Amino acid sequence: MKQLSSAAVAAPGFYGLNTQESGAVLSDGFALVASNCVIDKYGRLGARKGWVQKTTATGGLGSAPLYSIFEYLNADGTFDYLSAGNNKLWRGGIGATLTDITPTMTITDNHWQMASLNDHCLMTQKSHLPVLFSRESGSPVCTTLVGHAAHGGDYTSPVFGTGTSNAPNTCLAAYGRFWVAGSTASPTTVFWSTDIADTHFPTFNTGGARTSGSINIASKLPNNTDEIVALAAHNGFLVIFCKQNIVILSGAETPATAMTISDVIPGIGCIARDSVQKTGNDLLFLSASGVRSLGRTIQEKSMPMRDISKNIRDDLFDAIANTEAKLIKSCYSEKFGFYLLSFPSTASPIVYCFDLKQALPDGASRVTTWNSYAGYAFSANRDGSLYIGKPAGIGEYTGYQDNGLKYTFTYYTNYFDFDQPTTNKIIKKLGFVLIGGGGQRFVAKIGFDYSNKYNSYPVLMETGAYAEYNIGEYNIAEYSSGVVIDDVSVAVGGQGKIIQMGFEAEVSGSPLSVQKMDIFIKQGKTY
Repeated sequence: MKQLSSAAVAAPGFYGLNTQESGAVLSDGFALVASNCVIDKYGRLGARKGWVQKTTATGGLGSAPLYSIFEYLNADGTFDYLSAGNNKLWRGGIGATLTDITPTMTITDNHWQMASLNDHCLMTQKSHLPVLFSRESGSPVCTTLVGHAAHGGDYTSPVFGTGTSNAPNTCLAAYGRFWVAGSTASPTTVFWSTDIADTHFPTFNTGGARTSGSINIASKLPNNTDEIVALAAHNGFLVIFCKQNIVILSGAETPATAMTISDVIPGIGCIARDSVQKTGNDLLFLSASGVRSLGRTIQEKSMPMRDISKNIRDDLFDAIANTEAKLIKSCYSEKFGFYLLSFPSTASPIVYCFDLKQALPDGASRVTTWNSYAGYAFSANRDGSLYIGKPAGIGEYTGYQDNGLKYTFTYYTNYFDFDQPTTNKIIKKLGFVLIGGGGQRFVAKIGFDYSNKYNSYPVLMETGAYAEYNIGEYNIAEYSSGVVIDDVSVAVGGQGKIIQMGFEAEVSGSPLSVQKMDIFIKQGKTY
């Protein structure tokens, strides 16, 4: 009788998804499916957190989603949370009712970008007059920027012009000023406000000794044309993301006298305003060819460029093709170490989770997906919390249920031939080392010869209690001693030349991760 042979997959899914290359040639650290999970700091593939509703009552929002959320820091050290949905602007909603702060104006969309500077928050979106939120006088005030005369300023003739065709789509607070760009009338012009040292609060009005102004970058662009999509501040530079080019300006601290074009990166740009995120020492953004790092883009502009999403390239292209650019949202969470990129309007909403704690050897990021997860907006906050725009208000990324409902954590390996592609393998047993809550049920899966039909085998972890630290939860810090670590095995059947294994687990209140998987086979005939 032939002896059983075995193969182990240590730290399953450690490299994240790879749906680009042939499954038969992938390292066993890659996954062909990694749904509703993250990669923790120890290299384990674990269930993502769920979310809970923070808004107690919706007011006039009803069941509509929030498409923008912004954490606004007041000068007195307190926070406001500003959001947009159902063609209105809202304040609060964290353990409270949303308060309508919509100014007297016609609003037809909800994709406001927000930036704050000294007790003021500027809000912009295409074809809408900019809005200014202020708590300087103590009581919250939200008003359209054009026609607003607070602080002694006259906004009736802002430097970027009047009328909705001159309304900027993107805004930024940096270097002591507000910056805006992306209007229909001036698609290649950046406008800046007076600086924070001005007699009045920084304004966009002109005249006298005021230092507001503008720069048109069209002459530095190929064919003298493009469209500004987003703005960012990085290492003392002002970064201008156009659709097809990137322009970097130096001297932004004193733009009227010292700002000059430092670099132009042609042929690559940003296609979604809200995909731009600062990650500490870099900027990430969504280009027409994938998610890119500005640092690498600058380094590699004269050579073939890499993108951090290369392992899911085609899947990402499908999501881009099926989602209007203004709906694409993102965030970077320093606490959780990931960059989230959300496509909420696809037939099956999806969030791509890019792990930034450790890159792959080729510079790509390890990626997992959150399937059937509608993230309409994100706010990664100063205290480490992560808020999510949801229908009927704000949700928080926490716990292991989706607002009281269970969700499915799915993982499938790549394909294995055990270096014997012509030999039939008879599968006898699967083993799993699992870490999580006691009594967790999941279903082991085994498939053969590239078929999408799988044999299923229910598995039940032993019952036990688990515990977490108060400030370092699962996927962030180590477990306490109460956690269940279970080595389970299940007898299976079936045979084939190529093997794939995995599992599907319902997450409903308890964490779950997989440390190791083993497969035991007996060799059959050689063909």
